Amino acid sequence: MTRLKISRLLSAGLLSAALVAIVAPGALAQEVTIGAIGPLTGPAANTGKAHKEALELAVKEWNEGKGDYVSKNPPKIKLVMEDSNSKPEVGISAAQRLITRDQVKMIVGDTLHSHVTLALMEMAPQYNIPILSAEPVASAIADKVMSDPDKFKLFWKGGYNSDGYGIAVHDFYAWAFANGTLVPGDKKIAFVVEDTDYGIANAKKIGELFEKDGWTVVATETVPTVTTDFYPQLSKVRDADPDVLVSVFTVVNSGVAFVRQLQEQALETSHLAIYYPTKPEFMAQAADIAEGMYWAALQYAPELDPEQKAFSDRIEAEYGTPANYSHAHAFCTMEIALRAIDTAGTEPEALAKEIGATDYDCLLGRIQFGEDHAIKAGADFVPVPVAQIQEGKNQLIWPENVASAKPK
Repeated sequence: MTRLKISRLLSAGLLSAALVAIVAPGALAQEVTIGAIGPLTGPAANTGKAHKEALELAVKEWNEGKGDYVSKNPPKIKLVMEDSNSKPEVGISAAQRLITRDQVKMIVGDTLHSHVTLALMEMAPQYNIPILSAEPVASAIADKVMSDPDKFKLFWKGGYNSDGYGIAVHDFYAWAFANGTLVPGDKKIAFVVEDTDYGIANAKKIGELFEKDGWTVVATETVPTVTTDFYPQLSKVRDADPDVLVSVFTVVNSGVAFVRQLQEQALETSHLAIYYPTKPEFMAQAADIAEGMYWAALQYAPELDPEQKAFSDRIEAEYGTPANYSHAHAFCTMEIALRAIDTAGTEPEALAKEIGATDYDCLLGRIQFGEDHAIKAGADFVPVPVAQIQEGKNQLIWPENVASAKPK
């Protein structure tokens, strides 16, 4: 082609079209960018790091031809993750960067915090972008969806609601009282929880369910995240003399400190912990003090589940550390996103609708969404089993049909 002909093509605005025709059609469109937001710094950075590793592994395996595809020609995926620092305002800034700078087609976030997610979900209608949270469970998120379903049609909640934990804790104790494993005593329950939507929502739901059975909530103590001095709260709990004590923390150091100080106080109460025992570092730091403790929910147990063990091995091969629950949950969340994009493409409403239509067996159970846009919890979906630490190991003790050991 002569320079004159090239000049004529340029003047006619045809050269770019000709070049595009030379390149494989749709090649550029085949890479889809997904954004993610989670706590990569701050008090929950360890959990955010686990999320990032699992999201990256899911995308890596997808791009290498190892994904669980829907179509015969799945798109290549690019992942860009931003830090929320466990703060809503930081999460909002991160989302704005992902949308305007990186041109992401959807966002996975927040990966951990309910209070950050409550802010982020407002970005879905504002920027017309699908958003899928991962671990957040506060029922306030689903309540917000139900208050205006049309406004939040592009937002989906990759965690079950607080009542998933609440029902599990209530039903476990009802079972334990009925079969004589535990004695209800004066029917008094107390809570020590982190001052977040996650902690408060769990205490509220569990308290309501126990009150329906004639129990009294005698104390609800809230503390800032990363608290390690619980002596003031435990002093109040001692005075209240509860028969059941529930603690809720997302930061492992808080959980370790609480269990240690609870042992020092020698309170005669049945203690059930929520979330923090899911972290392997809890057992590494608290094996000498956690014996006999109940906790929810043991949804990730590679020592008991071959599929989860294989996943843990892949994480360890890639990052040098075994996987934990947060790895598994983030991996499942990304699989939901990838399969939805593979099926529906990137048009926002079509993609969000496909996320909502998910019916998929992942590492944690069967994923389906309810009308409130949260995943369903229960025996037929994502189970919320209770575990007990016995002889330095986690054992499933409830429900009985999945138990690996009897309670002690």
